[in-house]
Amino acid sequence: MKRRGLRAAFVALAVAFVMPAPREALAAPSVWTQARDPAAASRVTLLEEADQFLLKHDLAQSESLFDATGVDLLRMRDVYLLEALKRLEQAGGAESPDPRVRLRLGHVLRRLGQDRKPPNPGRIEEAIRVLLTVAHGSAPPAITTSAWNELAIAYAVLGKRDQEVHAYGEALAHEPLGHHRAVLFANRAESYMGMGRLDDAIQGYRQALRSLLPIEMFQYGVTALWGLAVATDRDGDLDGALASIALARAYDRDDRKIHEPSWFFSPPHDEAWYDALGAWSTARSTDLGAVRAEAYTRAIEGWEAYLERAPDDDRWAPLGRVRLDACKKERDRVLSAARRR
Repeated sequence: MKRRGLRAAFVALAVAFVMPAPREALAAPSVWTQARDPAAASRVTLLEEADQFLLKHDLAQSESLFDATGVDLLRMRDVYLLEALKRLEQAGGAESPDPRVRLRLGHVLRRLGQDRKPPNPGRIEEAIRVLLTVAHGSAPPAITTSAWNELAIAYAVLGKRDQEVHAYGEALAHEPLGHHRAVLFANRAESYMGMGRLDDAIQGYRQALRSLLPIEMFQYGVTALWGLAVATDRDGDLDGALASIALARAYDRDDRKIHEPSWFFSPPHDEAWYDALGAWSTARSTDLGAVRAEAYTRAIEGWEAYLERAPDDDRWAPLGRVRLDACKKERDRVLSAARRR
């Protein structure tokens, strides 16, 4: 399952990302307020500085910006997050009266925990404690929505499915915008799929797609179509799954959206299932024999990778073995028929 993380969600300059900061903004203190309450003015300054480091961190997700310079990308990401953390702690940290400070702090702590290899659950639990103070507080709706969304992602990383589903439901209760709701519906659908609730997952992906305008499909609908493909396949409809991937590729031919750094797989080995289905779709759709043969090879490698990486109690492993066997037989049949022509 792929989940959208918040990228530059708190930065006013990043209005093109998932949840733009202007919707969460509180009124900046006036000159008179600054004179009466210098601490509030200082918080605003520190908040702006933290936002700049968060923006730099999100831009650093694009490796192409650094490939030519030899910059250690992972180290720079850590530096930006730690600098943002320093400003947020100076602004009051978890005890700050400003919910924006606590929301950003929760985001930074979650990223510091999630981006570790392996993840640091202690950091993520710390993020959850901070974010709950925002979610259950009296912040404006946009901030509350972002807090619940952050909580859902944190719970996803920890594998706490029930809490994750609840958090997405709370976020949806506060979110009015269609394309934001689409992201939340799709992410919750992925949670349902992780719980084995395929009917709910399929319905959720379709709710996500119905929430979008045609012009929004590339930005927000492509990954929902991929999620729908995996859920449909696991529900026993391989042909329907491959049709969903074909539709996703009508908007995104090169599969760029599902490889964006703002997405992650939960559990991580699910990536191989997506890869296998994507390659199988290519094998069935191409007219070029060499491309078809190579695509079948990648599909088989994807199924093998899934089975190798999946834990012993993985609920989808039995179906994965069925798909691996079916893919091998289809490859042999199709390529044999092509050689006889």
